[in-house]
Amino acid sequence: MQAARSLARSSRKPQKKPRRPLVVLLRAILFSVMASLLLVVLYAVALRQAWLGAETMGMVTAGIKVLCGALAGLLAHRATGNRFWLWGILGGMGYSLGAFLIFSALSQTFVLSLAIFSDLALSAAAGLFGVLILQMFK
Repeated sequence: MQAARSLARSSRKPQKKPRRPLVVLLRAILFSVMASLLLVVLYAVALRQAWLGAETMGMVTAGIKVLCGALAGLLAHRATGNRFWLWGILGGMGYSLGAFLIFSALSQTFVLSLAIFSDLALSAAAGLFGVLILQMFK
């Protein structure tokens, strides 16, 4: 009888622990900042090999910010089943702040300017639209 009970218990699927939204948000920010670092290194290699010209720098950096902001929003969306738009915005803004801190630390200069606010707005919009597009296809 005891052996039958232990077999019956093992056939049940273990309950998933609920994800803590803050931990999911921080992971999303970290992953998107790492993706941004990788894309910047790839772009630097392309510049060094003269595959791309210096005139593409503005477009490519804006594209990297948009892609990684949307990625952060999409990954932060997994934090909760409701209010997906809020987590998309928070993921995008968190990415922007995280990228600013990491790249400022790497360049050893912390320059605060109004351009940071435009980066925040751009990343927040990218995170929001990334999550909205995901919801459209669900």
